[in-house]
Amino acid sequence: MLLKIFNEFFYILSGALLIFILLEIIWSGIVLAYININWVLLFWLLDVIFILLNTEKYKKV
Repeated sequence: MLLKIFNEFFYILSGALLIFILLEIIWSGIVLAYININWVLLFWLLDVIFILLNTEKYKKV
């Protein structure tokens, strides 16, 4: 159950990063004026690490 929740967060954060980066490419400064993308990237990275560390544990059950 917990792994499914973190998988959903992974999809949401991946989509948000993609949209934010595309918006920054199209209009420079439109996202960075309001949101620090580094925080989103940090949460995405922590989520990926959690998923990778716990995937084997849940597959054994």
